[in-house]
Amino acid sequence: MQKRVINIGDRIDMTHVKSAVRRKLSENTYVSSILDYDGKRSLRISAPMFESRLIPVQVGDEYEFCIYTSTELYKTKARILRRFREGKVFVVEVELLTPLEKFQRRQFFRLDCTIKMRYRIISDEEKALRDFIRTHEFEDAETMEMYLTKLESYLGDWDRGMLTDISGGGVRFQCSKRIEPNRIVEVSFPLKFEERTVSFCCMAKVVAVADISFDGMSEIELRCEFYEIEKEKQELVVKYVFEEQRRRIKNRWGWHQETQQAMLQEMQQEEKED
Repeated sequence: MQKRVINIGDRIDMTHVKSAVRRKLSENTYVSSILDYDGKRSLRISAPMFESRLIPVQVGDEYEFCIYTSTELYKTKARILRRFREGKVFVVEVELLTPLEKFQRRQFFRLDCTIKMRYRIISDEEKALRDFIRTHEFEDAETMEMYLTKLESYLGDWDRGMLTDISGGGVRFQCSKRIEPNRIVEVSFPLKFEERTVSFCCMAKVVAVADISFDGMSEIELRCEFYEIEKEKQELVVKYVFEEQRRRIKNRWGWHQETQQAMLQEMQQEEKED
């Protein structure tokens, strides 16, 4: 079962949960990825990183892993068995201590971002008409066209905002208008994939509102859940989030020769001390 759900290249977030020599636990979350997996309990992962620095994890220490596959998140606990160098890559071998478990605390991984977007408030009249069109079976195309034309007359003006994070479940964005919770808005923004850019648009329900300030300026922050979103659109967002996360990790791991050499020297020094 485990061999089918995690694969080489899957990203890992590592949280320190136990020190073999009772040292203070790190409060940082390290980033790594799977290099090899035997399908049972043994994993080889890339040397973890934090803020573009390689982290010399200690043998015997235990970590909680959050593993990001192409569609799901899984958690498990693992123990560090050994560290070594394979060619130009620093490798950490770990033993899985618990079975892989679907990560239920958050249905979707949320990605920090900065994307210019547009939004508009859906009026009560527009929402009611949309619900009527969605649930009503029209006898002919002419009648349906009449209602669609009427719907266009309810469309409000678009305002500009800044998307600050996104997931398959919703978005968070900053804007200049205060919108009360439970109101429906329509959001529109580009999703940039490697091969194309998709213009994304859907409705969302406001679930939280907050006042924020930075550089002496005040903004409104809205947290929204997607509302009546089509499955295809939701899958598109999930695909974008994972592709963008992988791209960031790849860029972050453009290791410089001096960083690798420093890591190697540190490992050699620790081996001498042992």
